[in-house]
Amino acid sequence: MPIYEYKCEDCGYTFDKMVMHHDTDVNCTICQGNVKKLMSAFSVGGSNNPADSLPAGLGPKMCTNC
Repeated sequence: MPIYEYKCEDCGYTFDKMVMHHDTDVNCTICQGNVKKLMSAFSVGGSNNPADSLPAGLGPKMCTNC
């Protein structure tokens, strides 16, 4: 079951929702307004280290005094 990302056209709220069928009607979880399905990035494989998903230079700092 895929998880899709949506943005409300009325209030601007962005949220994810697991959808069973592609033709399922989805409304905003805040205002029940009309939503637009967004293009989402996806990940294949991965690491158990959260620092691996950070952009270069934003990971943990190494001690340079040792």
